Amino acid sequence: MSQPKNGFRIHDKSSAPEASTPILEKVEKGFGFIPNVLGVTAESPAALEAYVTLNQILQTKTALSPEEQQVVLLAVSRHNGCGYCVAAHTASGERTGLDAGVIQALREDRNLPDPSLDAVATLCRTFIDKKGWLDESDIQAFLDAGHTRQKLLDVIVGLSMKTISNYINHIADTPLDTPLQPKALDKAS
Repeated sequence: MSQPKNGFRIHDKSSAPEASTPILEKVEKGFGFIPNVLGVTAESPAALEAYVTLNQILQTKTALSPEEQQVVLLAVSRHNGCGYCVAAHTASGERTGLDAGVIQALREDRNLPDPSLDAVATLCRTFIDKKGWLDESDIQAFLDAGHTRQKLLDVIVGLSMKTISNYINHIADTPLDTPLQPKALDKAS
């Protein structure tokens, strides 16, 4: 397996800072292994806790459906050019039951066949492109697609979570875990 770049390493429970160890134990229990991105993130207990906490909040406290959550995570990752997270959320989207056509469109950074989900993906791209400075028309398009202001704010939770891992992967060039390699972006686009 290749190694991260810029002096980063993939930590396990024995090499991680002490404050990261209990979080890695929970991650390993949930996934059955420690994904490379979280092994790299473990270098900073604060970054690891922030990512894992935002993930938990996204899954359990937002108004976004599991499919909408995956659209946010995959749209943000693709638009930010994070191949690691695109592969990871392709797999997550498949497990969630996200339509294969929706997944493929997200991987190709194009409009989705489902108008409601497309509004979610478009909002994510617009947030990134406009650095959060949405126009009234951007917000209204999201609302007109049947979404709420609560969901708009909940999208920011997912965008924040993905910004953490996307940027970490960018600076560390995190290698894909073996189970994710078939989902690598260059396999589909």
